[in-house]
Amino acid sequence: MIIKTNSRLPVFAADSYAEYPVLPLMTGVLFPGMMFTIQIGRPENIEVIKLYQKNKKKFITSYSHAEVETPKDPPIHQVGVFTIVRDVSEGPGGSKIVMLEGLKRVAIKDIISTEPYIIAMACEVQPPHFVSRTIKKKMEQVISVVREITQLDPVYSPELLNIIKMNMEDPSLLADRIASTFHFSLAAKQELLEAINLEFRYERLQYYLSEELNRVATVLSINEKVKKRIEEEQHNAYLRQQLHEIKKQLGEDFTEEKEAARFRNIIKSSPELPSEVVVRAKTEVDRLSQLSTASAEYGVTKLYLEWLLNLPWGKSTTENYNISEVEKVLAEDYYGPDSLKEQILQRLSVRKLMGGKEEGSTLCLVGAPGTGKASLAKAIAKALGKEFIRISVGGIADVADIKGTPRTFLGAYPGRIIRALKEAGTPDPLILIEDIDYFNLDNDSSVNMALLEVIDSRRNSHFLDNYIGIPFDLSKVFFICSVRSPEEIPEQFLPRLEIIDLPSYIEREKITIAKKYIIPNLLKKHGLVKSEFHINDKTLNRIITNYTQESGLLSFSQQIEKIYRKIALEKAERKKKYWTVSVKNLESYLGTPIYIPEKAETMPEIGIAAGLAWTGSGGELMFIEGLKMKGEGQIFTTGSLGDVMKESIQAAHSYVRSKADILGIDFNDFNDFDIHIHFPSGAIPKDGPSAGVTVSLVIASVMSERPIRNDIAMTGEVTLRGRVLSVGGIKEKISAAYRAGIYNIALPKENEKDIKELPKEILRKTKFTFIERVDELFGLCLLDFTPSSYTLEKIFAEEIKKAKRKKKTAKRKAPATAAKSRRKK
Repeated sequence: MIIKTNSRLPVFAADSYAEYPVLPLMTGVLFPGMMFTIQIGRPENIEVIKLYQKNKKKFITSYSHAEVETPKDPPIHQVGVFTIVRDVSEGPGGSKIVMLEGLKRVAIKDIISTEPYIIAMACEVQPPHFVSRTIKKKMEQVISVVREITQLDPVYSPELLNIIKMNMEDPSLLADRIASTFHFSLAAKQELLEAINLEFRYERLQYYLSEELNRVATVLSINEKVKKRIEEEQHNAYLRQQLHEIKKQLGEDFTEEKEAARFRNIIKSSPELPSEVVVRAKTEVDRLSQLSTASAEYGVTKLYLEWLLNLPWGKSTTENYNISEVEKVLAEDYYGPDSLKEQILQRLSVRKLMGGKEEGSTLCLVGAPGTGKASLAKAIAKALGKEFIRISVGGIADVADIKGTPRTFLGAYPGRIIRALKEAGTPDPLILIEDIDYFNLDNDSSVNMALLEVIDSRRNSHFLDNYIGIPFDLSKVFFICSVRSPEEIPEQFLPRLEIIDLPSYIEREKITIAKKYIIPNLLKKHGLVKSEFHINDKTLNRIITNYTQESGLLSFSQQIEKIYRKIALEKAERKKKYWTVSVKNLESYLGTPIYIPEKAETMPEIGIAAGLAWTGSGGELMFIEGLKMKGEGQIFTTGSLGDVMKESIQAAHSYVRSKADILGIDFNDFNDFDIHIHFPSGAIPKDGPSAGVTVSLVIASVMSERPIRNDIAMTGEVTLRGRVLSVGGIKEKISAAYRAGIYNIALPKENEKDIKELPKEILRKTKFTFIERVDELFGLCLLDFTPSSYTLEKIFAEEIKKAKRKKKTAKRKAPATAAKSRRKK
């Protein structure tokens, strides 16, 4: 391949072209009148040298763009040089060391052959012989720049200028000599070779010489500054040494010596320091004593020693706590289910038996905001007698935030874990790592692994902070993580975390927590006294239902704070001395209610049933509506439903359709009527299978035209065979029904064990019905549904009889079938 030139070439006659071998040059550009030594290793190029070495015949050399050995022929430039061989010697590995001499410029037209070497049609190119005044001026300018370069840069010989001036009679040869001698890029040299026009060639030559002059001047300026800096530092070092000797003679102390002595005393008085810390600290102290206080390195070294020696190396205490005492503290400081506390006590028992270390998975508290994750961790720290530290990792996207930056970096600092341990002053605190769901949103695996190295008990015994540079033992630190939901935990963390779900609080639990913890704390924070303020349970319940909608206690606590701030203002103005907040005057403190809770229907209706749902803000009562209309047997759904809920509705519809005879429904009605199922609050997305039983009941109601009891709520997943499966969030759902005044609840049989954790007040007042099949719900909830011929007992009895008849028939047919089989054989 030929790389065409951008310069204009003269037009040649057809008979002026001849065939010449071509030698590609990959390491340099050869100019006319110049010598060039290269090493040749390719067989085809060695063949050219052998043929043209003896008879001194000329051939073409052209610069090739190929930067590496290629199996194919390398590309060559259109403009090259007629060349002869001056000398050949043997090189390593069978190669040849060849000295070439350029003669004239040549233009390549076409490549005729590539075997056994490149042969091309080419013609000699001669520059114009006429020399104008402009060319002479440019020659003088070029000589002037060359003089400056040779004076500034010691790389070029002082005699180079005189050698170049010897070619002043031939402008073309002068330009080629300069282009060949100076350190231009190969692309620049090829451009100068292709410049046939002398004026253009001298313009480009002057441009590249100016660039070389700027480079030389810049390098010279930098070298002078470096030399000056070194001389100044040597001078200052000499003066400091003199000053040191003078002060030594006078008996005065240096500041750096005082600091070094202080650090040496810290090292001597700290026997718990590990040996590698002592060695590193002594090295840094010796270095500090040799530095000037004015030096930037002095401050860096001093700061590092402060960090290194103030970390709590080996100061841990023996964990000899009493489990019964820990249980008491947890019961006093945290309000939650006993099963959760028992799980915590089991982990603490293992930790005690292991001497304060454990190699199990790290605890991870999962719960909505305000469900007591931080309170539980704080209670555990108090029970164990440990320092409690909270670290938020939300928004962290860099490994340096966790493991620190190397000391060589400007503004280097340790990671968050080491900083927290220094502030705590102990190597075995309880650290709560919060906001893992907002951690490393870019999902950089290196950042995830850095945090996992901290909390994983299998790895953290030799945790290496990049700033400290010495492994620190984190195995005695009690790490607890917290997150809002398990789905938001990074994938790399799941195998190393033990998930503990913190359930949401129901109204009765919120009132109890408020009276026991929130109100006393807020009274103290707002400068109020308990004897000045009164609020009853009914008012607290109104705040929960009408002003908050959450699983936890954050918004509830904020509403109480609003009340206290208003009371604090009145107290500061001395308007009153005693305040009672009741349901009647609650709006004067908190304004118009934000939420209106659902209430039970006043009378039974066709096509409406009370379902129970669980959301992020707790349990809710959800009325599902349905109606039928003339159509083609389709089913329509509205209310921002998810795919799972739509599939559950379809399954419920199919099951009710299969039981049309039991419900007394004409089977043709399913083809002649459309059914529309609607979930109110259409702006809120809904999903999940737990509305299956409610939808089945609504469809059965609208198709059989029987009303549904208004005093019962239900939840459960339905299968195509009519079985009712267990669902989650039972405690919250029952609380929602109780809050709405519904005291009859239908639950899946498998959820019977989940009602044990409910408050006694709810258990005493609520009647539970546990169902295994949807058919049981029809008889329980549909009014006027007492078909004597289709009772469940009769249905099951008929199905058993059918199965027995089939079994007897199969037994009777078995001998005849066997005899027939034998006859065939």
